Amino acid sequence: MLSRSITRSVSILAVLGLLSAGLVAGASTTAKKLEMEKEGIKLIAQVEDVARDIRCHADRLNSFIGSAQISRWTHHHHLAQIKSLVNGGLRPALQRLTEIQPQLPAWHQDVIDQMLNSAKALATDTNSAILNQKDAGTAPLVLNAEYVELIDRIIQHAETLVKTADAAGDYAAVHRQAVEAGLNVPGYR
Repeated sequence: MLSRSITRSVSILAVLGLLSAGLVAGASTTAKKLEMEKEGIKLIAQVEDVARDIRCHADRLNSFIGSAQISRWTHHHHLAQIKSLVNGGLRPALQRLTEIQPQLPAWHQDVIDQMLNSAKALATDTNSAILNQKDAGTAPLVLNAEYVELIDRIIQHAETLVKTADAAGDYAAVHRQAVEAGLNVPGYR
């Protein structure tokens, strides 16, 4: 009888130990997911800030196109700034987002894919605008329809990045708050 009681007590303790280990592992997984999502929110905010700066430079270029008073160097300067922002701001943030993408919720993964597509198109059009401006020689840029179109597309890509990042950042912040408040959010339980 005493043997059965001891065996039962040991069995109950073992089961409780397994349950608590499972709960700790589950809590640890949720904490890791939350940390990844927090990092994702931070990176998306960085993408948004850089995209806003890019849009500002592209808007300036667009306003300069019709003016003969603005030097080619000024155009080159703004294009170089956009290139620098793409390479030094967007690229690192998007590379890290791509690295953590598999650990993020499905909606977050879709947003990252959309931002990557916009950023790639932005980089391509920026490079094309730089080459076009160099190849145009001394002809007025207002007469260069391809250059004007490239600047418009850079503005559009930057605007798409800003809107996508802004909406995703807002959604992610609310999503994270819901999880931290203990609400049953899909993908965290």
